[in-house]
Amino acid sequence: MERTPSQHVALKVLVALLPTLIFVQDYAWMTANSMIGIAFVVLFLVVVWAAWSFKDKNAILERYFRLTEVGFFLMPISALILTFALGSQVVGSSADEVAQAGAAIGTAIGGTFAIALSFVIGIPAGIVVHLVAASYAKKVDADHAKQPETLAAKHGVILSIAALIALAIVLGSVSGAQHSAQVAKEKAELSDSLQQGSASQNSAANEDSAKAETQSVTLEVVKKDFHAADYMSGSYQDQITMSLKFTNNTEKEVRGVEGVITFYDIFDNKISATRVSYDKGIPANDSKVWESATDYNQFVDSDVKLRNTALADLKYKWEVSTILYADGSKETL
Repeated sequence: MERTPSQHVALKVLVALLPTLIFVQDYAWMTANSMIGIAFVVLFLVVVWAAWSFKDKNAILERYFRLTEVGFFLMPISALILTFALGSQVVGSSADEVAQAGAAIGTAIGGTFAIALSFVIGIPAGIVVHLVAASYAKKVDADHAKQPETLAAKHGVILSIAALIALAIVLGSVSGAQHSAQVAKEKAELSDSLQQGSASQNSAANEDSAKAETQSVTLEVVKKDFHAADYMSGSYQDQITMSLKFTNNTEKEVRGVEGVITFYDIFDNKISATRVSYDKGIPANDSKVWESATDYNQFVDSDVKLRNTALADLKYKWEVSTILYADGSKETL
């Protein structure tokens, strides 16, 4: 009795997982993991379609191993695309030359590792699977199995590759557009809430606005310096020093305040976040200036960027977490 394409359904569906997983890995590298779930479903259906019209088990397995072979051989190309895509994205989002250089070096190192790994895995695995696919192709020829004259049977491999590339282009573009929109939205929100550090920006209008702040204790960076290590004076570490002005906007004396200050560059790109704990006491409706220091590491991008960003260009956001008052009360935000 002649078999119909609807037979061997379990074989066609289950074995299709192998080439699908390899294709999804290629897709993930091509798009930096954009919309993996949707890609898996679409690629699985394409792979099943590519072998659905075959009636012979050997022909089905030959098609799936052929697709797996192609997927393995595509790995180095996918890794190369990933390196260029990530490099462009990371370098493009860096604000200054130092950050761009660091991003370029990091991407080059990571990309080289990914490409080397793809060659080590993809090429040998592709050769092995090619031999397996060829053995099944010989069995099909020996059985004189007649191949169906359908589009999927004749061009399924080529069309599957085309589907992979098209899917990477479409979903990658959609994900990239969504990411850009999200970044733009976050930057717009930050622009509304960040404080500028320059003297000109601390004008009378800004002072009136600061008094209207809902925070009980506000913070202002009034000075930023860099001090190199001085072994003669006992300083063995380069430091970034800042003068932080705490203002108590309440009618009660503050015994201590704790919060987080997050720094941003002129383009609203986050530099770093630091927890601040001040326990010197601040009288009611008064201010205190605290000279703080943090160790500087020239090999840490955030430290380099914080040092190189002038105070006039430095933005920051102060978020209070705990305030202790002299009367023993406590305010947790």
